Amino acid sequence: MKTGSSQTSNAWVQLYEARRQLTEPQARPVGRPPSIVPRTKVGLTLTRGETSELEEWQDRLTTLLGRKVSIGETVGILSRICTARLEQLPPDYHANDLNELVERMVRGR
Repeated sequence: MKTGSSQTSNAWVQLYEARRQLTEPQARPVGRPPSIVPRTKVGLTLTRGETSELEEWQDRLTTLLGRKVSIGETVGILSRICTARLEQLPPDYHANDLNELVERMVRGR
């Protein structure tokens, strides 16, 4: 009988030790843990139209992905799309003005 109660006692001891270990505070830095992908906070000055356009894209991407997309993610996605479009232009391409560049990137002509 002693052996059975000893095993039960050991199980309880293990349970208490496990609980104690879980509740002891772990040494870690204060604040939010570092992100897997480092990010940099930036400040922008945008017009109402630009802000509205970004918010519309944010809503579209949120709907398409089925999760909340941040403004930072939205800017990142749109930047990468622009990069891909620019890479499609001939290496020696030179625009005469902003309108021509935008038309070429949007229409691919």
